[in-house]
Amino acid sequence: MTEKPAILVHPPLGLFEMQLGAFDVVHWPTDRTDIRAAITIGHVGISNSMIDALPALGLIVCFGVGVDGIDLNYAAKRGIRITHGREINHEDVADVAIGLTIARFRLFTEGERVLRAGTWVPPLAVPPQKRLRGSKMGIVGMGAIGKAIAHRAEAFGFEIKWNGPRPKADISLAYEPDLLKLADWCDVLVVAARGDQAGIISASVIDAVGDRGVIVNISRGGLIDEDAMIAALKSGKLGGAGLDVFTEEPTPVSRWADVPNCTLTPHLGGATREALYAGSQNVLGNLRAFFAGEQLLTEL
Repeated sequence: MTEKPAILVHPPLGLFEMQLGAFDVVHWPTDRTDIRAAITIGHVGISNSMIDALPALGLIVCFGVGVDGIDLNYAAKRGIRITHGREINHEDVADVAIGLTIARFRLFTEGERVLRAGTWVPPLAVPPQKRLRGSKMGIVGMGAIGKAIAHRAEAFGFEIKWNGPRPKADISLAYEPDLLKLADWCDVLVVAARGDQAGIISASVIDAVGDRGVIVNISRGGLIDEDAMIAALKSGKLGGAGLDVFTEEPTPVSRWADVPNCTLTPHLGGATREALYAGSQNVLGNLRAFFAGEQLLTEL
């Protein structure tokens, strides 16, 4: 009987592990030195110290598009290959970005709170809200998710500009190379940049968005100076925020207890049934290819 190859699954992935019957599943910490592949979630990742403890490791498979929990240069020096779930959940993440934008422009969170508290007093349960059509959206990052957000935003009648490291020939939308200028121009700044750009939405960018503007983040919590954003929301210097990601996850309940003008969701982004299924099949396909010595499906 052929011995099953050992793989590390970090963090544990619950029911998904039932699909890994062809492998000897190991969880961290472990002293096993025969582990040749690891499965992880991008923002959790496999640390350099873990890589050092796994001398046979040759592949890290990320369940999802993000790889920000992995030191890619360090892994490359060790000859470790990386795969991820590119373009598996970008449409779903874009849906959440638009949903948070609508929730903040139309005050869904405040409206539900008033209804549930029994304090709905006609004619206006909440203050007058902002119309989407004709508003200005700035998108930070124009990869697959940014493009999907822009496609949806155009249907709602937003004027759109975007910011990224450089213009792209295949994108006809107006490019703004200065992030501060984009923040000052827009009514809503949607953060869709790569997760490895910590702190790009600084206190200065938050101030530029201003007391009538909204910040929406569906990328990674660390891209925003979260302390500065909370302070700006409390002081009224920032008009609102729609957040699906946080610096620490799960984010402490107490951190948001008295923060106004925000709609918060617990990293729902790409977690649709369809995306999770596609992601699981991508993980399994990359594992099978690796152990068979075949071309990987979605190598970085």
